[in-house]
Amino acid sequence: AMNVARAADRPVTEKYLTIAGAVANPVTLRVPVGVTLAECVAAAGGPTVPDANYVVGGVMMGYLEPNHDALVDKTTGGVIVLPDEHVVVRRRRQDWREIVRIGRSACDQCSFCTELCPRWLLGHPIEPHRAMRSLAFNLVGESNVIGTAFCCECNLCSLYSCPEDLDPKNVCTQNKRRLAAEKKRWDNPPFNPSRPEVHLENRKAPMGRLIQKLGLHRFHNVGPLEANLLETRKVGIGLKQHLGAPCEAVVRVGDRVAKGEQVGRRPVADGKPALGAPVHASLAGTVTAIGDGVVWIEKS
Repeated sequence: AMNVARAADRPVTEKYLTIAGAVANPVTLRVPVGVTLAECVAAAGGPTVPDANYVVGGVMMGYLEPNHDALVDKTTGGVIVLPDEHVVVRRRRQDWREIVRIGRSACDQCSFCTELCPRWLLGHPIEPHRAMRSLAFNLVGESNVIGTAFCCECNLCSLYSCPEDLDPKNVCTQNKRRLAAEKKRWDNPPFNPSRPEVHLENRKAPMGRLIQKLGLHRFHNVGPLEANLLETRKVGIGLKQHLGAPCEAVVRVGDRVAKGEQVGRRPVADGKPALGAPVHASLAGTVTAIGDGVVWIEKS
């Protein structure tokens, strides 16, 4: 939010990043854009487990990042370090065929996924239990899955609501993306404005119970702020850190750049800049390489 507020009048070259989970010293760091995740985790004292996994962006809506040298960009969320056997890691590693096979055989249509779905509670016509039904019964066309277009992918259904530990969220998102790719829309979808008044207050997921079920209670989940900027000698500035087209590099190898100087600009097509955002150096130094969509800068 701070970067969004500042972006109108200054380059985004830093961000705050919380490092938590299985690390020696959970902390919220102020880091330059372009450092590696591994550097950030090292600044938190390093992992306390042998086979560390990085969940980026939070356990609910984040993703498992296998490359620990992945670069921090303007959109990177917090990093939660988890051991190999952790439930969140195991769930993230399930492939689609496994999700379908288990869901088809084990879903008993209890509808808890729908009853606790935040979007359904707000009145939208999404019913995850019907999407699960589509895994076994698909002769009714799109009627079971058309509402998945309203899924916000919060993952509450999969990681909290389902007593069978199935994956309604991924079933919803797979159908949501397929429907979007096929340009299938629900014209005049029904909306129930009275549903929030009736159900919202008594259907909230207790935070303590959620933390317990996700196996996060075993970690010291406090990340005090470290106000000093994390020191680094090298950064990689990604040319695509945003929606739209990747930036074009405006520097060359050997150029010296100042912190905040533009190193990538939006491409121009038909006389108009493409959708996107410029990127800037987060470190004063020398451009040492440009490739694979990254401008590398080393402190000199």
